[in-house]
Amino acid sequence: GQAITDPWVSERATLCALEGPRLVAAAHLLRYGVDPAVGPSYAGTGEIAWFLAWADAGAAAAMLLAAAHTRMHTWGVTQDGVWNTGLPVGPFVGVPDVWPHIALALTTAGYQPSPDDEVVLGGTLDAVAPVGDPSLPGLVVERRLTTGLWAGNELRFAALLEGKEVGRCEIALDLSDGGALPALRQWAQLTELQVAEPWRNRGIGSWLVAHAVAWARLGGRSRLLVAAMADNAGAIRFYQRHGWEQLIYERKGWTRNAPVPLAGLTGPVPASVS
Repeated sequence: GQAITDPWVSERATLCALEGPRLVAAAHLLRYGVDPAVGPSYAGTGEIAWFLAWADAGAAAAMLLAAAHTRMHTWGVTQDGVWNTGLPVGPFVGVPDVWPHIALALTTAGYQPSPDDEVVLGGTLDAVAPVGDPSLPGLVVERRLTTGLWAGNELRFAALLEGKEVGRCEIALDLSDGGALPALRQWAQLTELQVAEPWRNRGIGSWLVAHAVAWARLGGRSRLLVAAMADNAGAIRFYQRHGWEQLIYERKGWTRNAPVPLAGLTGPVPASVS
């Protein structure tokens, strides 16, 4: 659960595949240390932090991933994984379905995704009504500042009954990384929504979402993103009722099995992988 893992990295390498002067594929590799300060799930492992390639560069992508695996072998890592490749910036993780060539390259190289696929939904705030009366007598909301994994400081709306938290919703207003990603300037993100089991289906979730959306509007945001596990049909229907539709489908947590030989690959071969 540690959000900042960079201090655990003991070595880095960026590999680039070139066809003449053209950069056609690239990957950023990390090797995690083994000292006691490193989280046990990371110690001694290797990671492709991000991997990108043009859609017409399948052979180059294959050679690049083979070179990445060779580097991992040289490092002596205990596991070779591609955890959150896809877009190397912003709130997105995994390989989106709009980039099938990336998924094909990883699969061909022997990587397989975990079953934890995600659906990213999004849209305007128009369908969400203003905050109304609480759905249960005595229900109150408390605002708390928290630290988010991807978007810095977030605001948590906690639903309390007799001082006990029965639900919470967290929202991040700055997805633009302080202005570095201007395309996301108008977007907020619901990063968490949970209601305790005995209190579900009583309108608490929608009431919390209304509070979060009101905060987004106050912050000048007009659109919202939210991710749900792909097999959580109830959560997806809940968000769709609030006017948000599926934008992309992400496959996460790719790990490598047996090596795949390069023999038999067709297509242009890059001049170099460096």
